[in-house]
Amino acid sequence: MARTRNEAVFTVFDAYEWEAIDWDDPDDADGNYAHCKRHGVTETVVRDVLRERPVEITLRPTWSDFVIAGPDRGWSTLWTVLFDRSPKRGDWLRPVTGWWSKTAEVRQWEAITTRSWRGRHG
Repeated sequence: MARTRNEAVFTVFDAYEWEAIDWDDPDDADGNYAHCKRHGVTETVVRDVLRERPVEITLRPTWSDFVIAGPDRGWSTLWTVLFDRSPKRGDWLRPVTGWWSKTAEVRQWEAITTRSWRGRHG
């Protein structure tokens, strides 16, 4: 589906379309693994967000291919995680950065999932 950077997207994200998560070496201080970890986005957070009702939301401006909001496994924190398609393989997702979802991101997640967020963060 072709879309412009400013076009609104409200959709449940199908994580099963992706074969793998593309992380750089943890020892690479400039890589995506180290960057995400500095923001609290660990491999566990990424895995949980992609498994626990992920939705694609709109965030402006953004230069990432996908902006995904979803809860962690315990449903205590709603996360916003940005992903790109991996340059290594087109069916790999590459985490870029992330954070606890802000109010506007929570509202988008609620509108798409038709659920009310009651977690501690977000």
